[in-house]
Amino acid sequence: MKLIRARAPVRFCDLGGWTDTRIVPEGRVLNFAATLYTQVTLQIGAYSDISIESFDTQEREQIADFRQMEYNSVLDLFKAAIKRSGLRRGVRLFVRSDAPPGSGLGSSAALGVATMGALGRYLELFQLPYEVARESQALEVDELGLECGVQDQLTSAYGGINFMQVNYPDARVFPMALDPATLCELEDRFVLVYTGRSHFSSEVHQKVIVEHERGNPQIGAALARLTECAELGKEALLAGDLVAFAEAMNANWEAQKALHPEITTEEIERLHTVTRAVGAEGFKANGAGGGGTVTILAQRNRDHLVRRAVEELGMQILPSKIDFSGLRVWEPR
Repeated sequence: MKLIRARAPVRFCDLGGWTDTRIVPEGRVLNFAATLYTQVTLQIGAYSDISIESFDTQEREQIADFRQMEYNSVLDLFKAAIKRSGLRRGVRLFVRSDAPPGSGLGSSAALGVATMGALGRYLELFQLPYEVARESQALEVDELGLECGVQDQLTSAYGGINFMQVNYPDARVFPMALDPATLCELEDRFVLVYTGRSHFSSEVHQKVIVEHERGNPQIGAALARLTECAELGKEALLAGDLVAFAEAMNANWEAQKALHPEITTEEIERLHTVTRAVGAEGFKANGAGGGGTVTILAQRNRDHLVRRAVEELGMQILPSKIDFSGLRVWEPR
């Protein structure tokens, strides 16, 4: 029996998010990969069917006939990966994720990237990180008909801190190498919070797109501001100015909320108020918003007060160290 394993990180603190979607002709995104991984194990043996199992959701699906594979909201992303990769023999696929479901961290993208990475190794498809990301994004858009940007898959494939120039569905990815002092300050002061309410980004995307297609000028103005925030965040990080970076985070959050009322929640607003009072300098919801997670940049030596406030609200603090490995695929001995 042969095993192929793959892992891909999720992303957080995405400035310029939403501008990586089909409704923006030319967008900009700045984001970080987190040391929170989706891990896929591909087990190869003398199997007559394909078996897919999620250890997180306890879901399991068996596919006896490739020609009759149907999308039924049960592990559909795996099925899309199998279909798109051209796999035609029996295997076992297992998945688990460090990120809570519906966290707004792009865990579905990390799942797609890790799965395509594992299948690619097995099928001897030699692909660059960019190519794996593009194929993984196509799983959600072309195969499953979901609304989805491109930043999540690119971050999962590349890892690190990236600035992206997006002309959907294409993008240019510029990895950012920060000086050690700036990087250490970021990792020391970031607080990644799971609010406890899951969200589903495709639904929020659809609502914003409907308003944009109706010609709502507020949407266009907010998207333009989000693009600007990514540029401002990039410049601040390269200058090592975390006060300016916090300001870019805050401006991004205000622009996000201008897109649709459901992008914020009572829990998020309460978290913002409480943590700002004890030292939160920068604040924004991750991904499309509507629940999930929030990234906070605390003032220097006040992150412990922010963490204490988060815990008193009954919310969960997730690891916020920065991953620099991106997609990794290996065969354990």
